[in-house]
Amino acid sequence: MFHCLAACAANSLIGHVRDVAWHQTYRALEYGKARRACQAQRALTTFPPAVRRFADAFATLQKARQEADYALDGRYEKAAVQAAIDRVERTIAQFEQVDARLRRAFAAHVLFNRRPS
Repeated sequence: MFHCLAACAANSLIGHVRDVAWHQTYRALEYGKARRACQAQRALTTFPPAVRRFADAFATLQKARQEADYALDGRYEKAAVQAAIDRVERTIAQFEQVDARLRRAFAAHVLFNRRPS
């Protein structure tokens, strides 16, 4: 999901030419900042359900990934892992169907600090 979101940001804000600006934008996405943006429920109310589901899955599954990375004695059932993979694939597919302008707005939401008007 992280790479989907990073590519969405770069493609939406720079275009599909993978030049220096595209790579800089792709690499600008930070895990922690993106997770916090995805958890900002009030800010997400303006987005359609597919984007809100993406944000929820991004935050939830990032936490699960971190736990898996650092739980040295962790054991995971194949069915649970497959269910998470299926959720990611379904969520990404739905996210990619959202209007490009809304995906661009979401990319800006996760990349940039929001300042009062």
